[in-house]
Amino acid sequence: MTPYTFRNDTPDEFLSILREVGQWLVDNGQELWAIDTLTEANLVDDYTRNNLWVMYVADVPAATFTLQWKDPLYYGDVPENTAGFIHKVAIRRQFGGQNLFAPILDFCQEQCRERGIHEIQLETDATRPKLMQFYERNGFTPTHQRTIHEFGQTFQCQYYQLRF
Repeated sequence: MTPYTFRNDTPDEFLSILREVGQWLVDNGQELWAIDTLTEANLVDDYTRNNLWVMYVADVPAATFTLQWKDPLYYGDVPENTAGFIHKVAIRRQFGGQNLFAPILDFCQEQCRERGIHEIQLETDATRPKLMQFYERNGFTPTHQRTIHEFGQTFQCQYYQLRF
């Protein structure tokens, strides 16, 4: 079994991996995030501080995600500490195809359970059917779509929910 560890005390590593994956998406004609918006000033605030996770595979940084407990922009209508909100999932290319999302999801569920929470929500670009199918294969149920404006970009988001 591969040892997975998760750390939330390495924001520089988090940003580096996120930019690396974001640039790979741009280079392959699949831009999701404008690279110049992936900065500490944009991504670290009262809701994400200490919630910027880096997943390590055998001590090698492999993936990122945020798991936060309140999100006024994307989930302003959901009360604090009633769901975990996952954002910025990014898996480095050398770890692609290794199903790293499964241990990330397990970790997020465990963190939620420790808080007495039994729901995870996330959203993704509604123009990416393969990504939407990926989340659905991993147990998420689509709930609604909404347009979001963030960092000068506009996204049509498909929202998802996973109850456990």
